[in-house]
This record gives sequence, C-alpha cells and structure tokens, in this order.
Amino acid sequence: MTVIAGKVALVTGGAGGIGLAMVKKLVQHGAKGVAIVDISEEAGFRAINEIVKIFGENKATFMKADVTKKTELEAVFETTIKTYNQLDIVINNAGKVDEFDWKSTVELNLVAVIEGTYLAMKKYLPKYKSGEEGLIVNTASTCGFHTFQVAPIYWTTKHGLIGLGKALGGEEFYKKYQVRVITICPGLVSTPLSERPDGFLFPELKDLEFSTVSLVVQDPERIGEGLIEAIKKGKSGSLWIIEEDKPAYEVAVPHYKTMKV
Repeated sequence: MTVIAGKVALVTGGAGGIGLAMVKKLVQHGAKGVAIVDISEEAGFRAINEIVKIFGENKATFMKADVTKKTELEAVFETTIKTYNQLDIVINNAGKVDEFDWKSTVELNLVAVIEGTYLAMKKYLPKYKSGEEGLIVNTASTCGFHTFQVAPIYWTTKHGLIGLGKALGGEEFYKKYQVRVITICPGLVSTPLSERPDGFLFPELKDLEFSTVSLVVQDPERIGEGLIEAIKKGKSGSLWIIEEDKPAYEVAVPHYKTMKV
C-alpha cells in the first residue's frame, strides 16, 4: 500500500474545508510536498500561510486553476512535476452545490474529476510516481448511497463518482497502470458547502430530508484523518465512509440481483 512519507500529492479544492484538512494531514504524515489547487487565489495564499505557521516552509505550493478547464487542470499537473520532480498521489476533491446552474455542478463535481482521474492514471502517475504504485483518491459522499430531492444534481454527481471509482479501481486497470483508485464518502461536514441553502432546489426540504441521515456534523479534520486511514488500508476500487466522527470504514455495493423487492 502507498505510504505517504516522501510522496508528492496534488489536491484540488485544497485551499479550504475538507481539501485543506487533507493537505494538513498529508504534510503531517510526511509528504514531501503538496500542490494545493484552487480557483480562489485569496484562499490559496491563506492556506499556504496556515501550512507555513504549522509545519514550516516548503511543505506546500499553491496553484490557481479552474479545474473544469482541461488546459488549466493539465497545467497544474505539469507545474507540480516541475516543482517536485515527482507525483504520487492525486486527490480530486473540488466540488459545489448549485442546483440552478446544474451544468456547472456536473462539470466540477463529475466531469473535472473524470478528467483529473484520467490525467493522473494514464499520463502522470505511471511516469512520475516515486514508488511501485500511484494513488488516486476521489471525494464522493454518503449522498452517493441514497437520494434527496433537495439537491438532485449534486446527489447524481456523487453517485457517479462511486461508479467511477469502482470501475477504474478494477483489477485490469491496476495491472495496466499500477495506480490504486479509492473513493472516500464523507457524511455531513461543517464547511461552507454544506451550510449554503441557496444552492438547493427545494431549501424548505433541507431539514426534513437531512433528518433521514446521520446529523452528526463533523469537523473537516475528521475527513483528513479518514483519508489517511483509507490510504493506508484501502484496496483499489474500495469505498470508504467517513461519518459521525468515527474511524473510516469500507463498504460494499451489493449486486443488483440481491436487491429484489
């Protein structure tokens, strides 16, 4: 399994919330360097300052990019290679909730993740990984295991990421590229993303529908801890739930023939 010490990681949406928590945990566990990719330059430099205060200089680099634009996404891969001369871990984490501009939600939450996954798997990790295997981690959600009317497009993208991770995490892909693919599925997290009802299609349903899931709101740091657990233990194609402030645990999706009603 991929160890973190001495590795170089790229994290999209890494300047705040879950993404920044992931960056901190990677650095804490000995990452050689982390490329923080985010569309917000202000948040990016704030994140770097925070990393420097906690861990010292030269632990992370900020790269501004709109990851929905393939040219910008590929550019941060290239810059990471030029900066660190290696790339071992790619975490596709950027996402949003906007049910009104739903196409942009699909572009960021799903299409950009597919692009990032393919770039990492087919082009960069096989060539620039420092060890025997590379690693891709995609951030889905427990939303990918049930359905809410309050944000149908957001939920659709998370279902899609679970399918993507299971497919690209298959044995044949691993044999060809030597890249492990893991999907983490956080529950409720205290971030601006989860606290802005203006992005929901039916905000009046939020309290009703959220009452059907665990209402334990986690600090982003717990997701960072869960990420490390999944990296250390997860097989390619595995799905990891991180909820209720408990250790991450793996789940399996049953075959449809066992799901008859």
